[in-house]
Amino acid sequence: MRVLKVLTFSFVTILTASLIVNASSMIVPSGTAVSEAVTTSSNMRSLEQEIMKISEKANKSVASIKTERTVRGREQIDPFFEFFRQFGFRGQPRQPYNPNRQSMGTGFVIDAREGLVVTNNHVIARADKIEVTINGKVYEGELVGTDPQTDIGLIRIKGFKRGEIEALKFADSDKIKVGSFAIAVGNPFGLSQTVTFGIVSAKGRSGMNVTEYEDFIQTDAAINPGNSGGPLMNTSGEVIGMNTAIFSKSGGYMGIGFAVPSNMVKAITDQLRDGKEIRRAQMGVTIQDLNDGLKEHLGLDKNVSGVLISSVANGSPAEKAGIRQGDVIVKFDGKSVDTVSRLRNLVAFSAFGRKIPVEIIRDGKTLRRHVVLSEDFKFDISDVDGGIIQGDLGITLSMEKNRIVVSEVEQGSLAASAGIVPGDVIVAVNRKRVKSVEEASKIIGQSNSVLLLINRKGREFFVVINK
Repeated sequence: MRVLKVLTFSFVTILTASLIVNASSMIVPSGTAVSEAVTTSSNMRSLEQEIMKISEKANKSVASIKTERTVRGREQIDPFFEFFRQFGFRGQPRQPYNPNRQSMGTGFVIDAREGLVVTNNHVIARADKIEVTINGKVYEGELVGTDPQTDIGLIRIKGFKRGEIEALKFADSDKIKVGSFAIAVGNPFGLSQTVTFGIVSAKGRSGMNVTEYEDFIQTDAAINPGNSGGPLMNTSGEVIGMNTAIFSKSGGYMGIGFAVPSNMVKAITDQLRDGKEIRRAQMGVTIQDLNDGLKEHLGLDKNVSGVLISSVANGSPAEKAGIRQGDVIVKFDGKSVDTVSRLRNLVAFSAFGRKIPVEIIRDGKTLRRHVVLSEDFKFDISDVDGGIIQGDLGITLSMEKNRIVVSEVEQGSLAASAGIVPGDVIVAVNRKRVKSVEEASKIIGQSNSVLLLINRKGREFFVVINK
């Protein structure tokens, strides 16, 4: 028994010691884990310090903008009068309601010597009075110029003293990456100097119908009404974009905001500050996005990304460079092109007089051309007339001034589904130029899938109709 007791005690002792050792190894982290935790904590503190510095610096750079505009023209009815009409009041207002319209937004200093502040065009459009507040000081603002097509406006403040304002530096927006940190500063709902933090969610957003030239940076940094015109910055305190719009079903923040890229802001403000007319380069082509039907007719792989050239104007930079109708542009100035918006922006903000490489696909072959954009070239659009005769896709065709014109489109027809409208001119069928209704009808009748080249008010584009 004694031996058993000793053995039992020894076993329990050994087991207890083993559990203590194992427990210790589980609880006490290794040196590497401790080092990683310390490093992570240090990095977070460093990031926090940088954001605090940016916020403090923004006091002298980010402006609150108030504008006032007197409503002119036809008489306005007092909205309070309209409200009471809902409850049965049928009188007439004693006086016409002609209020001063006020709006608020944000801007930021881009030149502290001249007192230049950039903001959105929609913040200052048609303003009779502009009031700019920076770091608690109120200044009178005067309009320098605006560009509604990019929603960019420039104002100059008066009466500031040296040291009262500081300019923010622009970063190269082409170099930012999705996932990069983003800091938005502005005056949402009139709350001055509000700082929010997030990431760059996406780049190259277009089709928002906010401006004509769209290449937005998307961010989840909170942006609300009143943030318009404020800077979107990186963690170095440089401007990567100007907050312009939000996607919202409620009118407030829903995690999706859009900013005009800094490179676009700089290109436009450089012209506005010099009093120049905004000139955007043009190649002299009409273009359209590729879809699977077009790719099949053009013999392109479905993985190809590019923009189809629908027409090339006579004497245009594109024609001089040897670019033809039916070519597919895949790269412009070394940058990949996958949408019409992307190509339009690349061309519009390119320099005049420089040889720009353009990579195209023609008949399955990859070619390179060089286009020189001319400041003198302007793309004019001419109108087209309509006519009458029978076709077989639910359209009525006729000859009008030696053109094959769509005069009627049957409701619910294949042509209507493809977007063809009366007045469209059929230029070519299955890439063959046609000169008569009979010729066009014959080719259409022999094809199960038809590729039409349409001219609509001077602009040409391709349409695929599958029977």
